[in-house]
Amino acid sequence: MPLYDYKCDACGARFEQDHPMSAPPVRICPECGKEKVRKLLTTGGVVMGGGSRSDAPSMPPSCGAGGCGGGMCGM
Repeated sequence: MPLYDYKCDACGARFEQDHPMSAPPVRICPECGKEKVRKLLTTGGVVMGGGSRSDAPSMPPSCGAGGCGGGMCGM
């Protein structure tokens, strides 16, 4: 399900919301309750099984052996 970024022009709150592409955009701010929310233009994100982009795993550290390609790294 796509993850969208929003910003409230009334209070400045920024938040993420996942919903189907066919669903209408969020209009009411969850912080102040005003109908001054706009969808931000971002690179996008996809939520699989709940969560948010901040839940994404970080890249593994380098193994120090000159690279981890070709199945030679134990990572």
